[in-house]
Amino acid sequence: MSADGTNDPEFVKQAGSASKDALLSCPCGPAPDQFASDYKSTNAGATPGVYSVEGYDLTTIMLKGIDSGITDRAKLVDFVKNYKGDGLARHYEWSDTGELSSALIWIYQVK
Repeated sequence: MSADGTNDPEFVKQAGSASKDALLSCPCGPAPDQFASDYKSTNAGATPGVYSVEGYDLTTIMLKGIDSGITDRAKLVDFVKNYKGDGLARHYEWSDTGELSSALIWIYQVK
């Protein structure tokens, strides 16, 4: 069993056969097909990384704040705290403590 974020091809590559049947947890879901295809075409054939989809979603949320006219950090932080909407990976909404209100964890098994 692993900690979050171990769902990375380098783990399997470096661990080799010792990684067989390992259970890898990660708050990162699989990349949607269209995202993966677009990512490969704009990144010299590279496949999306472990947090590529979530990184895309969070960047999109920040850009929505900027597009709405917000120009300073404090107001962007407030925008994100109050943001509610769907991204490619999940629904984004934060609690009063700054945690995602719906934390998803995927479990992957190395074959």
